Amino acid sequence: MRSVAGAAAVAATSQLASAADKEIEIFVDHWKKSKELTLKVAEAMPAENYDYKPFAEARPFGGELTHLAQAEGYYLGQLGKGKAPAVTKDTSKPAVVKLLTETFDWAIGVVGQLTAADLTRPFGNGKGPTMTGLDLLYQAMIHTAHTRGYAEMYLRNKGVVPPEYSV
Repeated sequence: MRSVAGAAAVAATSQLASAADKEIEIFVDHWKKSKELTLKVAEAMPAENYDYKPFAEARPFGGELTHLAQAEGYYLGQLGKGKAPAVTKDTSKPAVVKLLTETFDWAIGVVGQLTAADLTRPFGNGKGPTMTGLDLLYQAMIHTAHTRGYAEMYLRNKGVVPPEYSV
């Protein structure tokens, strides 16, 4: 009887690990698509408009995308899988596109290193609430999506049609 229960426990654990591995693959795929769309948004804005602000209190377009990269580093950096690329104050188009490329490549590597245990383990850096790995992934995704949405509105304000998202 013990061997049957033990075998069932091992099978259940193996199935959970396999499901988590599949979930991590889905997250990696999401980050690849997010990188592609974010770079299309960055490329769509003419270089001379990277300092454009829709109103005085807003970040300039280049600053908004730099903020997006900084937040990716903040959230995913808490997972302890490597240090994010350094964010500089240069918000020119070439610098921002380079930063976004490096940050998303780093982020895809971080997400790809995650394990099933990382998804439920608590993380914290002392600057905010402790979150699970899954919480951190969702926070990064949500922040990136809404910040990229702001950038798309900047494009529309300048008469540029934002690129379409492909699922």
